[in-house]
Amino acid sequence: MSAGLPRLRLLIDCHTFDVGPQGTTTFLAGVLNALPGVAAQAGGPNVELICAARSREAVERFLTVQFHYMPMTGGFLRRNAVVLPRLVRETSADWVVSQYVRPFRSRARTASVIHDVLFLDFPTLFGWSYRTIRRATFGWAARHSDAVIAVSEYSRDRIAHHFGRPSAAIDVVYNAVGRRFVEHAASPARTERAPGPLRLLMVSRLERRKRQEWCITAAVQLAHEGCDVVLDLVGTGHDAYADEVRSLAAAHPGIVRLHEGINDDALVAIYDAADLFLFPSECEGFGIPVIEAAALGLPCLVADNTALSELRPAFAGPSFTGSSAKDLADAIRTTLANIRTLRRNAQAARADVPALYNWNEAARQMLASLERRGCQA
Repeated sequence: MSAGLPRLRLLIDCHTFDVGPQGTTTFLAGVLNALPGVAAQAGGPNVELICAARSREAVERFLTVQFHYMPMTGGFLRRNAVVLPRLVRETSADWVVSQYVRPFRSRARTASVIHDVLFLDFPTLFGWSYRTIRRATFGWAARHSDAVIAVSEYSRDRIAHHFGRPSAAIDVVYNAVGRRFVEHAASPARTERAPGPLRLLMVSRLERRKRQEWCITAAVQLAHEGCDVVLDLVGTGHDAYADEVRSLAAAHPGIVRLHEGINDDALVAIYDAADLFLFPSECEGFGIPVIEAAALGLPCLVADNTALSELRPAFAGPSFTGSSAKDLADAIRTTLANIRTLRRNAQAARADVPALYNWNEAARQMLASLERRGCQA
């Protein structure tokens, strides 16, 4: 620790690390791993990370920087009503940083990262209890946190719309691509595809709004028309829709391959072998897999909606505006007619993606938000 510099003690609600890989985990790990170094490079405060989670091993799985571990047990209510307020006192934290909902009481300043409020804009995709609980808790956090942070302009504007906090009072800290993707983006370009079947790819949690079943239906339709095609689906889920996707994939073993629980190296290899990345999701608060695919030089066919529209400068390929699996199949055919040119363009532009979306910049945005909102408190 550098002598003379101010100290910034951040108590981080890391329960998402206990849950495992997902969008919120990727965001939290990316920002936290970059924060201390970015602060030091800028001559800023000595950042101390105090990570609260059920197990130290869960935190160590995602963080590569030094941190202080504090055990945190219990579900949502106990965590926010009892444990986090107690940890704030015990650690003398300057800020407590939470995903979506801040602790109900806190002596420290509070920062809430609200990734999206899709359940309010697309209510039919979410159950009644899910919507009701999150409307109350997210809204309370949006109105009572010192800093409110979104991951896209779209999410910022929708949070402001639904919860009455001015857009100017909500900061945006963008998601980014990880180290393995940055390294690959800096490697020599590969403009020629490997021999074999046409390889389509979608990466995302198995969730109905993601429309994995459209990807399966489109791939099967193309195969029945004589196209030698394989669809790789990467993701997992734990509801009826996830089981439906598993059943559909199992029904077409020569066409669809489902990959669950793979590590980053295996994921990069699957991206690297693909010919076209598909992301027909109905709605997104950001869309990390799109920038991952773009960073690896992969042509993309991406839905033109919600926060995905903001990613248009990052990827090479058309936007998808259809409303059915048949429309997706038609769009894939049209895209494949120009796939060689798209691949060259994607490979040429891939190094630009980490410049737009990198965790050092995200950490700088986070530090700037805490400084700005702390001064206003």
